[in-house]
Amino acid sequence: MGQRKRVVVKAALWGSLSVGILALAVALLVLANAFNPMQLAFLESFDVVNQNCQDIDIMPIGMMAFTGKYGPLPRYKHWYPPAVALDSTKPISVAAGSRIRITYDCDDVNFRHILVGSGDGAIYIVDTDSKGTKHACYGPQKKVYLLPPLEHLQHAPIELVPCFHGHEVAYSGAIEYAK
Repeated sequence: MGQRKRVVVKAALWGSLSVGILALAVALLVLANAFNPMQLAFLESFDVVNQNCQDIDIMPIGMMAFTGKYGPLPRYKHWYPPAVALDSTKPISVAAGSRIRITYDCDDVNFRHILVGSGDGAIYIVDTDSKGTKHACYGPQKKVYLLPPLEHLQHAPIELVPCFHGHEVAYSGAIEYAK
């Protein structure tokens, strides 16, 4: 019985060691990728200026490469190593009269619109860029996008409203505006 117990203990130790080595390898891979210069090659930035007299929430969205679906831009905290990915499924709050910088990975997405949420639940749309197809992606066409007062904006198409909440959707461009 003592021999069997030693074998079980050795197997448990080897198992623990294997899991530890695997965890270390994954951690090193993640750390190395955080400083990977190729990760930075496709990060682009643009500014958004809220010209409203009220705080708003925005969601920059684009057309995804290959699928043609629309969804949130893959956002990053900054463009220098390590580039830290942010939660792209949540809208960004922008204070009245303020300016924010958005950095995103333009490798597999073409920036198309900024969805703007107001305090009353309405969602508006600002068209941004039209360059690029699902087979060719480009960075933003401007470095600054001005968000005019909400009364000057159109309501977002119903099909794009789920993008404001972090979802990708098929969008044909046949516009039926939300009420």
